[in-house]
Amino acid sequence: MKKSLRSILIILILLLTVPIYSSAEEQPDVAAIIAAEGFLKSLDHGDYTAAWKQVSTVNQSYSSPPEWYTKILAVRPYLGQVTKRSLEKLSRHNSWVGLPDGDYLRISFTTVFQYKKDSLETVVLVKEQGKWVTSSYHLR
Repeated sequence: MKKSLRSILIILILLLTVPIYSSAEEQPDVAAIIAAEGFLKSLDHGDYTAAWKQVSTVNQSYSSPPEWYTKILAVRPYLGQVTKRSLEKLSRHNSWVGLPDGDYLRISFTTVFQYKKDSLETVVLVKEQGKWVTSSYHLR
């Protein structure tokens, strides 16, 4: 009886600790998805200042906040509210066109807006100082 109880406890402990030892590759993806969704929520709420603060320092050096706001305001408000957004695709890259080599993650979402039913939003993230930040945003 004691041996079987001990065996059961050992198996339970092993089963419970498996997620702790899962691959390190999975964890950054979760953090990146959270970062991308946070950026998109800032855009959804029209909080373009908060969205700008989530943009990488390299990309912030390419344009001023007013220039960036102008690009976003040229399209985003006319789409209406987001009614549905689903993760479509995720891909990892170690370089991106026109940017320094680094750890990049491209995350695409299928999005339904109030006035545009079939959209693909892509957020490219880059790891800066151990944190995922937005490198670029594309809407198709």
